[in-house]
Amino acid sequence: MRQRLQQLLQVPPDVDYVDGFQALARLMLELRREGPSLERLLRRARLEREVGNHMASLAAARQALELDPRNGEVHYELGLCHLFLALASADALPIGPKATDLPDQGIAELLALAVESFSVALGINPDDEDARQDVAAIAELLALGLDDDALGEALREGGR
Repeated sequence: MRQRLQQLLQVPPDVDYVDGFQALARLMLELRREGPSLERLLRRARLEREVGNHMASLAAARQALELDPRNGEVHYELGLCHLFLALASADALPIGPKATDLPDQGIAELLALAVESFSVALGINPDDEDARQDVAAIAELLALGLDDDALGEALREGGR
């Protein structure tokens, strides 16, 4: 779990929120002009997550899922959204603004939703090694049967 979390949470040396918000603003204009597409919604989900807007990232991934429910990339993105919401709920993200808009679900439920989404992605694309590693890492953590407080501590420790 620790190794996979470290891979997911690698902090680039030059995080630039100005660039991130500018790219997001350009994309939002594109969405207004041209309407939603799978590619634009996935890009929005990624950009929202990169600037710390995890609930907005989840909303974009859910919209993409409505467009193509059999797309493995969409399910993988949805899994990342749930994982990052769990990490934000646990205060385990190494950078970014502190998340204030968090879901009602607890950390364990968010992690279970991530596993579910990664598993669907893996079912669609059995060669998706990232999905395979993510399912294994999160399932291993959930198998410990920890409550949300202990899961939060494990996530904070796992990213170090």
